[in-house]
Amino acid sequence: MQTSRSIAMSPRLIAPLLCLAAAPALAATPIDETRPLAADGQVSIDNVKGRIQVEAWDRPEVSITGSLGEGVEGLELEGDEDALSIRVRYPRRGGGWFGWGGGDGGEPSELRVRVPAGASVNVDAVSATVEVGGVGGRRLEVDSVSGNVMVRDARPGEARLASVSGDLEAALDTRDLRAETVSGDIGLRGRVEGRVQIESVSGDVDVEAGMLERLVFSSVSGDARLALALARGGSVQAETLSGRLDLVLPAATSARLQVESFSGRISSPVGEVKTEKYGPGSRLETRLGAGEGEIRAESFSGNVRIVIR
Repeated sequence: MQTSRSIAMSPRLIAPLLCLAAAPALAATPIDETRPLAADGQVSIDNVKGRIQVEAWDRPEVSITGSLGEGVEGLELEGDEDALSIRVRYPRRGGGWFGWGGGDGGEPSELRVRVPAGASVNVDAVSATVEVGGVGGRRLEVDSVSGNVMVRDARPGEARLASVSGDLEAALDTRDLRAETVSGDIGLRGRVEGRVQIESVSGDVDVEAGMLERLVFSSVSGDARLALALARGGSVQAETLSGRLDLVLPAATSARLQVESFSGRISSPVGEVKTEKYGPGSRLETRLGAGEGEIRAESFSGNVRIVIR
């Protein structure tokens, strides 16, 4: 036969336990790390939430400062002078099956990373705000889910910027750019030349580009303003479903221009807009200058406007 027994604890033992229970988790942990990196090395940065700042400097090394949020497991640094990986390790949240929903526990962390100006940079984030400035390596890649992405004074050989619901704002010089969002807005400035591809579902897009060899743009419901110059023999392919599309071109543009819409309006200071005799639909075909390049714009119900400046 088992008997139960109660245990009486003295006040001297209870008091320390109460203090421990009421104590908060470890406070935010300061970061101050430095690692060597070649002038043209590669840096990968992974921080789920908080803030990531990347800045270029003239030293052959990477400086990592900032703070790890409360409850974060630690900062992982792996690699050598050619490639360095920086990762904030977050504990798993909850106890879902197979760890579903894990890896994002703890408080947000802030990273300030200074890299050689010629380094390639790859940033992965979920809800962290990402700011990149001054980098000019072979490649810049930023991938975010809900955090905003801001790039300034960058000169990468190629750039890949993506966010699901966060906004993309970039002022950069590059000859190869791809920008993608689902519901986030896109704003591009600078000497964006060469090849450009832009995709958005419902976000608005505003682009001021340089001399492009090729532009591919697609949107579903977001409005777009695309201002660009077309290189000799270059091409533009712009498609939208229901969003408004403004295509802004310089007076010296040399290209064949073709615009089609099923139920949206087409307006242009050049050429003649023709409507279908039976049913909806309108079309514009004309030549700008010598007609060396090709510009095609299509919409289903969105209005299309051609602006010559």
